[in-house]
Order: sequence, then C-alpha cells, then structure tokens
Amino acid sequence: MIRHQFDIAAVEEAIAELDANWLKKARKRTAKFIAQKAYKEASSIWSTVKPVYMRLQHDKCVFCEQRLEGGAYGPVTWDLEHFRPKSNVEIWPDPTRHSDLTYANIGTASASGYYWLAYELRNYAASCKVCNSIFKLNWFPIAAVRALSETDAVDQEHAFLCYPLGEGDLDPEELITFTLTTAVPTHREGPLNLRGRIIIDFFGLNKRDTLHRDRAQMIGSIGMLLEERDRGTASAEKLEAIEQLNGPHVPHAACVRAFKRLWEVDAVAARRGYEMCLAYGFDLSRAPPDL
Repeated sequence: MIRHQFDIAAVEEAIAELDANWLKKARKRTAKFIAQKAYKEASSIWSTVKPVYMRLQHDKCVFCEQRLEGGAYGPVTWDLEHFRPKSNVEIWPDPTRHSDLTYANIGTASASGYYWLAYELRNYAASCKVCNSIFKLNWFPIAAVRALSETDAVDQEHAFLCYPLGEGDLDPEELITFTLTTAVPTHREGPLNLRGRIIIDFFGLNKRDTLHRDRAQMIGSIGMLLEERDRGTASAEKLEAIEQLNGPHVPHAACVRAFKRLWEVDAVAARRGYEMCLAYGFDLSRAPPDL
C-alpha cells in the first residue's frame, strides 16, 4: 500500500468529463440521505466515476497493489470502494470469519453507517474485488468513538485503516513495509505497530498466495537489474528502469521499494532473498520465502 496523489479539483474535472451533471446529482442524493438519516436509494451512480480512480491509482488496487485491467475493459474487474461503509458497520474481527484474530476494543457497530459519505469523493477508492468484497465488506475498525452523523468529526475516530489517496492520512509506508514478500509493520511497537498489524490482517495481505507470488516475481525481476548495475554491465535503459522502481505505477510498489532499500544496506541478504523469490515465484509447491 502506498500513497497516491489526490487533487480534488482534478478529480472533479475528470468526473465532469464523464458526466457533466454527476456532481450535482451526487449533492442532491447526499442531501436526501442526510434528511432521512440513512443511505437509501433505488439505484446508485458511483460506478460512473470508477475509471477516474483507476487512473489515479495507476490501475492498481488501492489496498493490495496488484495490477488489474485498465482502460475500457477494466471497470468490470474493479469495485469502487467506500472507505467508510455507506449503509452499516459491523464489528471486526467477526468471531466466525476471523477466529484466528484477537483484537479487542476497536469500534462499535452502526446500523446506519456513514450514509452522508455515500457520494463523498474523498471516501472513494478503486479496489480489487477480493479486498473489497471478501476482506473489507462493512467493517471499519476504529480506536475512538464512531461518527454517527454528518455533524460528527470522522477524523476524531482514529481509524485503524489507512486512506491512501492524498495527504489526509499517514503515508501507508509509515505503517506497513515488507520483508521480501511478507508485509510487516513499519514500527516495532506502539500504536503505529498496532495499526500496521491490523491493516495487514484486515486485508489478508500475507494470506493470499497470488499476492506473495506477484511480489516474488517483481523482486526476481528487480534483483536481476540490480545485479547488472552492481557488476557495471547494465545498459542505459536498465539503469533508467532502476530509477523508475520508486514510481507509484509499479505493481506492489511498497514491496519493491522495501527490497531495493534492503539491497542498498545488505546486498548479501538481498541477493539471498532474490534467489529465493526467483525459485518461489514460479514454483507452486514452495512456501513464501523468508530471510
């Protein structure tokens, strides 16, 4: 998970190009929800703006960073995610679905949810269907008192999840980093460690084989570039590719950046990890690599 730049004026302009009346319709619907103190409508219009968030996120899931189909064929493979659930909030972890998790005191339920944010552009993100429809659903763990109406300050909830668009929240890499393909909290202890652990468990970032293998394949590709650079045999094009590795468009960018940092401070360990990732990335019988 990484931070993506978010310019509200640019987002509104992009939405207007898709539907000149969308923002007006969204405001009208929001006023209705506030009046009835609930999210209720026969059909929604937020899918219209999904392509805007796909492009903003470089066609990567905002949470797990896997690359999905972009362009005209892309929207069917994506969900437009409501960061704060629009209709109701359930308690997480669920004792049936998350029996292996023991977090406590992380928010009460809400029957009405964040109805006033159903069409709030700063409450949207584009996510893969696994992150949204399996892992996130209507859960939203918080450390303080839950906002129950539009007059309550959501920033006082001290949400455990991180909103990666713009600078209204911490940079996600302040919370989560990687050891090879495994997501780990950036901080060893304290409240930021707890927040990192919750995000990792919430989205199953270490439980999904596809994510591990995709990350391993990225590390395998990067390791080859760094090897050539260190031997002095890398072409100008490959050196330019190395410079691009920190870009937000790179799949699994947080993992890639963490591996690149490891290579710079401990090349021996990084090379060992790179070789393990090469073997693991294409061998379905192997377990995720571990230094």
